[in-house]
Parts: sequence; structure tokens; C-alpha cells
Amino acid sequence: MVALRGHRLSFLLLLVPLQVLAAPVPPGAVERLLEHGACPGCDLRRAALTEAHLIGADLRQVDLREADLRGANLEGADLSGALLSGADLRGATLTNADLTGVDLRRADLRDAVVINAFSPRVQTQGIRYVGADLTGSDLIIGGDHW
Repeated sequence: MVALRGHRLSFLLLLVPLQVLAAPVPPGAVERLLEHGACPGCDLRRAALTEAHLIGADLRQVDLREADLRGANLEGADLSGALLSGADLRGATLTNADLTGVDLRRADLRDAVVINAFSPRVQTQGIRYVGADLTGSDLIIGGDHW
């Protein structure tokens, strides 16, 4: 009977949407970032930061996978080592940002402004960048133009 209960539990877990099982953004992390302009190493996966003003922010090693950064201003921000895979950066400003070692795989950079971004060792496989201004940046190695 114990094995049967365990089996039923496994079946019930499969019915729970994957988003419910994902860890939420830790309390206060977004507020700390917006108030202090710094949150190095923070876990901000799936955070809603649409149109956030993060000029010059310290975002080193931050986890922003699948975050919503549409229209955010990240001009001059230090994003070195950040995880931005699957992030929505449509219309965001990343001018003069430090993107050293950033993971941008599958990120959406359509209509973003990424002028003179410092981007050695950036991972760009599968990014979208139609309409993006990439003047002086070298992000598109491995990206998809769609």
C-alpha cells in the first residue's frame, strides 16, 4: 500500500504546473535593487523589471534568467557574469554596459539599444536582435536574426 501511495503522489506532482514549482524571487530582492542600484549575486529569476531605471547598477553575477526587462534602462550597468538566458530585453538600453561573460542565450534583444557594450566571452546562441542598435558592440556571434 505504501508503494501505491507514493505512485499516486508522483502522479499528482506531474499535474502541478512547472511555474508553481519554480522558486519565487526572494522577498525584498527587487526592492533592494531598485532602491540601492546594486544586487550582486542576487537571484532574480523571472523578476518583473519592466521599464526599471538601473543606470550604472551593480548586477555582477546576478541571476536574471527569464526576467522581464522590457524597456529597462541598464546604461553603464555592470552585468559581468550575469545569467540572462531567456530574458526579455526588448527595447532595453544597455549602452556602455559591461557584459563580460554574460549568458544571453535565447534572450530577446529586439529593438534594444546596445551601443558600445563591453562584451568579451558573451554567450549569444539563439538570441533575437531584429531592430537592435548594436553599434560598437560584438554580441551577435552565434545569434539568430529573427
